[in-house]
Formats: sequence, C-alpha cells, structure tokens
Amino acid sequence: MDPLPEDVARFLDDHIESIDQLEILRVLGEDREREWDSADLAGEVQAEPAAIRTHLTAMQSRGLLRTTTRGVGLSCRYGTGTPELEKIVGRLLQMYKERPVTMIKMVYSEAGPRPYGPVMA
Repeated sequence: MDPLPEDVARFLDDHIESIDQLEILRVLGEDREREWDSADLAGEVQAEPAAIRTHLTAMQSRGLLRTTTRGVGLSCRYGTGTPELEKIVGRLLQMYKERPVTMIKMVYSEAGPRPYGPVMA
C-alpha cells in the first residue's frame, strides 16, 4: 500500500498526539455543526472524560477545533482556525476514512513519551 501523502503524514506527526485526538477530529468532522459536551464526546470516542478535556484544550490551541466552557464542563465543535488548516484536516479525515489502519499505525509509531500530567517518581 502506498504511504500517506507527505503533507498529511507531516500534519499527523506534528498535530495529532494520540488515537483519541484523531477520533475526536473524526467525530467532530462527521457533523461539523454539532456542539459536543466533553462527557458525551468521551463516550463516543471511548476515552476518559478528563483525557478528552485535556485533548480538547490542546487541539484548540493548535486551531483544530473550538471549545466553550459551560459551567464546569467543556463543549466543543469542529472549527479549524485557518483555510489552510481546513484543507489539510479535510484531507486527513478523508485519508482516515479510506485508510484507517495506516493512519492508526502512523499515530502509534510516532507516539513517544509525551508529558501528560505530573511525572510520578
């Protein structure tokens, strides 16, 4: 099977830290107008709500989605920050539909130790 297009592979490497983040983009991209509560999104992605909130904050800082604080919760919706991001995220989501195993393998191969929370000594 052919490798992923270079721009998609580079974007995946530079902006997506986990399968959870890839799945968040997939879910949000399927209904771009829907606003998701982070707890509902956690159920859809099958991840812990606290992890989802951390991912949403990180992904918003990269311009990949929009978040809104609602009381003690966090809501989000699809929303890239620039036309360039929109184009590459669209390509990434299309490649994920066409070649999910390739995309998942790439995320796992690129995932090294990343700082999530305090380091336990």
